[in-house]
Amino acid sequence: MAKKKAKAEKADEKVGGTDIISQLHPNIVIDILSRLPFNTLFSCRCVCKTWLHLLVDPSFAQLYRARANPCIILQPRNKNRQQHLYAVHFDNRNYVRNSRVKFATETHLGMGCNVKLRLLDSCNGLILLGEMYRYQRQNLVKLDQLYVCNPITGEFVIVRPGFNLTSSAMCPCLGFCPKSQVYKVVLLSKKKLVAEVNNNMVTLVYTLGEKGNGLWKSVNVGDGLLDQPKNTTFLNGIIHWVVRSHTVPQFIYSFDVEDECFRLVPPPPEFVSPDRTTWSKWGINLGVLEGRLAIVERAKGDFWCFHIWVMKDYGVQASWTKTYTMDFMMGKVKLKHYSSISQILGLCRNGDILFTHHRRNLVSFNPVNPSFKIHKIDKLCNFLMHPYIPNLSSLRDIARGEPLFNATLR
Repeated sequence: MAKKKAKAEKADEKVGGTDIISQLHPNIVIDILSRLPFNTLFSCRCVCKTWLHLLVDPSFAQLYRARANPCIILQPRNKNRQQHLYAVHFDNRNYVRNSRVKFATETHLGMGCNVKLRLLDSCNGLILLGEMYRYQRQNLVKLDQLYVCNPITGEFVIVRPGFNLTSSAMCPCLGFCPKSQVYKVVLLSKKKLVAEVNNNMVTLVYTLGEKGNGLWKSVNVGDGLLDQPKNTTFLNGIIHWVVRSHTVPQFIYSFDVEDECFRLVPPPPEFVSPDRTTWSKWGINLGVLEGRLAIVERAKGDFWCFHIWVMKDYGVQASWTKTYTMDFMMGKVKLKHYSSISQILGLCRNGDILFTHHRRNLVSFNPVNPSFKIHKIDKLCNFLMHPYIPNLSSLRDIARGEPLFNATLR
């Protein structure tokens, strides 16, 4: 009788569509889901409508971003695989997982084989893509048509500046405003535009979801401020970059995406001393560690040693602290090139620092037991890469009012 009763209860559960997990409080379910690797979350979307609604809520994306191990999105530079984007995550032991999201820009965005797209930036789960063309043996990006895409949902919107610009003239970025909860496409000037009467540099800003209000906004920068921005870093609604001009002692500049204003960010006091040369600034890159702005610099007189400074209290110069020192000559792993670290990608749960080196190696550094580990991703090398946290929210809710396109389903 007991066996028959158990079978009957199971049958009732199947008919009613209930189980133990579905009876849990939504907050408990969210807490469980926020600790899963993102490739598992894709399957969780299909469990039931309740889970789907929890996963696409913007608040879940914020919680997941705070808890998840570093994720990255990359685009190979070799011609045969350039049309594919790979989203890769790390597990708690800091291994690259074999399962990944593979997003083909050629087929999924319906551009056709004649249109090549380049990964330009990533912010809060959205990515910015631009059309590539070849000019005088150089691969440039035309900025007269940009694509803001959510590679998880396969949705994208097309953003058109309305005039021809190239990546050689502008630095394209994607930003998010924490207060107003909107995304903006930002084109930072790399040089003076001929069209400007006063010959000042300008930055162009487009707000997603405000297409009816107007297009692009021009923000005046002033003479000599930007000085070839590149390798930008986004943190708490602010885009940061390094100015490497010898005439600029305060070399960290920022653009607040919310109020659209430029500001200086004070570097460590040691960085503005007279013995600091312009050349030393070329060995400096920015990143984010544990939600704080970080600087990685090559040690003076040592090509194989790097220091990482962390700004504990944002905007306070005295809060800069030299937190880590990485010597590439230590440990069993030997990196072949001594060029600067390309980008800091984040801090793993186990305390390892994840970064790219020479744009060819994805490396993690263990500061407790000083050692390095090179991570292989499908034998890829020479790639474009950005920090990435999946966002399961629909682009329809993010870019309200924008013409929305659906990519081919994966």
